[in-house]
Amino acid sequence: MNKTVSIHLQGIPFIFEEQAYELLNNYLKQLRGVLKNEEGCDDILQDVELRVVELLQKDLSTFKQVVIIATIEEIISKLGKPEEFSSTGASEVNESTPVSTEKRLFRDGDRAMLGGVCAGVAAYFNVDVVVIRAIYVLTLLTFGIGFLLYIVLWAIIPIAKTSSDKLRMKGQHVNIENMKSELGDAANRIKKGAKELKSNSGIQSSISGILRIISVIIGIWALLFGTGIFVFAIIFFFVNPDIIPAQFNGRFMSFQDFGGLLFESSSHEAYSHLGIALISIAVVAQSYLFGIRLITQFKASYLKVLTAVFGVTLVVGIVLVSMGGVQIGRSMAIYGEVEKEIATIPGTELNIELKSVEGQLIDGFKIKSNGDEGLITIENGHIYLQGIELVYSQSRDSLFHVKQINDAQGRTHESALKKARNIKCAYEFRGNRMLLETMYSFPTSDKFRDQNVKFMIAVPSGGKIFYEKLQVYPSFIEEDDSTIETYQHGYISNDGEYSKW
Repeated sequence: MNKTVSIHLQGIPFIFEEQAYELLNNYLKQLRGVLKNEEGCDDILQDVELRVVELLQKDLSTFKQVVIIATIEEIISKLGKPEEFSSTGASEVNESTPVSTEKRLFRDGDRAMLGGVCAGVAAYFNVDVVVIRAIYVLTLLTFGIGFLLYIVLWAIIPIAKTSSDKLRMKGQHVNIENMKSELGDAANRIKKGAKELKSNSGIQSSISGILRIISVIIGIWALLFGTGIFVFAIIFFFVNPDIIPAQFNGRFMSFQDFGGLLFESSSHEAYSHLGIALISIAVVAQSYLFGIRLITQFKASYLKVLTAVFGVTLVVGIVLVSMGGVQIGRSMAIYGEVEKEIATIPGTELNIELKSVEGQLIDGFKIKSNGDEGLITIENGHIYLQGIELVYSQSRDSLFHVKQINDAQGRTHESALKKARNIKCAYEFRGNRMLLETMYSFPTSDKFRDQNVKFMIAVPSGGKIFYEKLQVYPSFIEEDDSTIETYQHGYISNDGEYSKW
């Protein structure tokens, strides 16, 4: 039968076997004797007692409420023997002693700008506190949840009050030697802070810290930007998705489909794509190099070499893309226009109507749409565009004269005229009715060369023009007005809406 002793350790009651109590009491006395000449001796002893309390609480349970001598021996082995940490024997500590311990998340008050949350997270994950603060600022500015998150973490995360807390925060083994080291670091920080305050360098340090945070934020944005360009380049060159909202043989158009409608030859398109690839590589690399240098402050000489190499890559890419742009510009250098008279109509009224499938019945259903698929449609080797221009002028006789005028651009005048002649627009005349489609087409081999269609309508004196039963000519001028203009203009958009100027 063993005699027990009831004691309070740091205000917490424990029941010890008498031998266990004597062993712990002797240990603490020996420790005080060894550390009596050390700066912060009382703080170290208090931290030791707090660590002992923590270890005892982990060991005890409902079925084990008495501290036995074996438990104290195990605690002493974790903390270290007093003689190992004297000023003469500190260098002889056995380095093979296990140093593993349970890492815990605390708020770091020593490096706190507000509540020490960011500093504590940085210590827990062993990263630069500036990086954590920069990420927090980004969440604050980008998502708007940073403030609330900080307040919550401030409330639930305890602050590291003792040196043992600070050691656990860093994942270091809680023993006397590490406690002495932690207290020594704290004393140095206090002395350094006081010295900076006296020399007015504290403000400079704060400014440097703020500038460091800003540089890290810029570095993170540079990495995100480079990643975005990298993802876009992968999608552009390897996935080639159909995302341009224009109909292309029953599907949306891809970037490469669109490029094929601009470049006259595959070689021009190839070196333009090569230029885009080089620009993408250079921008991604430069963004990553710039971001890494700002975040890590790494200044190796080879980074400058890489920056120069990718700078040259960027210039080469820009030159190749510019050459492609020049080729497109040359292929649109000359303007060509053709016209032909398509109808002569007697009378004083001309009614312009849209040709449409709208209103037809199929299986008892009335069609309400007119087949409009957007501004651009590519189908069966032809490009279909929407929008017809109308130009009204005075006729020299008593008849309506209707002319179709097509214009396009080309590398030469002959090629421009050929492209203009290739433009087709469906129309039909029924008495004094002109049925038009808002869509016109040309072969895909002609590429996009600013092809347009307009109808020139010469109106006899006293004549009127109606569009869908609405009078559009004459509209805003009177017959006896001395300011009658030679031409008036109208435009029918892809949705059939009429506008004038």
